[in-house]
Amino acid sequence: MSILNPNATPARTRRLDGRRAYEVSDGIFAIRGLKTGRSYIFEEAGALTLIDTSTGHVADRILEAIAEIGHRPEDLRTIVATHYHHDHTGNVAALVERTGATFCVHADDVPYVDGREPWMPLKPPFGFMERFGTEEYSLPVERTLHDGDVIESADDLRVLHAPGHTPGHIALHSARRSVLFAGDALMNTLGLRLPLSMASHDMDEAKQSARRLAELEYDVALPGHGNPILSEASVKIAEWVQAWG
Repeated sequence: MSILNPNATPARTRRLDGRRAYEVSDGIFAIRGLKTGRSYIFEEAGALTLIDTSTGHVADRILEAIAEIGHRPEDLRTIVATHYHHDHTGNVAALVERTGATFCVHADDVPYVDGREPWMPLKPPFGFMERFGTEEYSLPVERTLHDGDVIESADDLRVLHAPGHTPGHIALHSARRSVLFAGDALMNTLGLRLPLSMASHDMDEAKQSARRLAELEYDVALPGHGNPILSEASVKIAEWVQAWG
């Protein structure tokens, strides 16, 4: 399910375009040079919030990005995982140890993060790929999130429960910054797409979550995979949803 690539519109002027960090909206930065899975920084009054951490062993690159935008490691106050998958939580342990940040996950994904529930295996016929993947790990969760919660270190950034890809998958929306952090509720790889069914718990729920996100207003959308959408994002996502849903 895809439409024409929505990145045809020109990107907004960027305040910073560095080796690791580049600004996609006022005070919001994407990070370059990570592994699978995107990671974003939200800057507010000297405090930083990190949304997702990519696949493991690139914590140093995330800290380089933090330094590039003029901050110290201890300025990272909060780490939010949009869901439990390793390409979004892979650097949490290293970053919490080095920054003291609070790690947050939605209540329905906490059991997968803290080890009480096993990770969902890839669905047939892709199960054989598990042998090449990341071994399961567990992480302590300091703050449990619910729909409607606000991330205090990030202005008005609000939690939106968007299940389907995982039971506790979330998106994050800031009305004041006009931005949506979509996680894997939608991807923007060769056009907008739903999350991969082989790695999703419930595709019917995933479709319903995409519909819910399409009803909001935001200028910028930042997916967990693929390119940021830097203008008229909610219009483009609503058109995409209308095309299939």
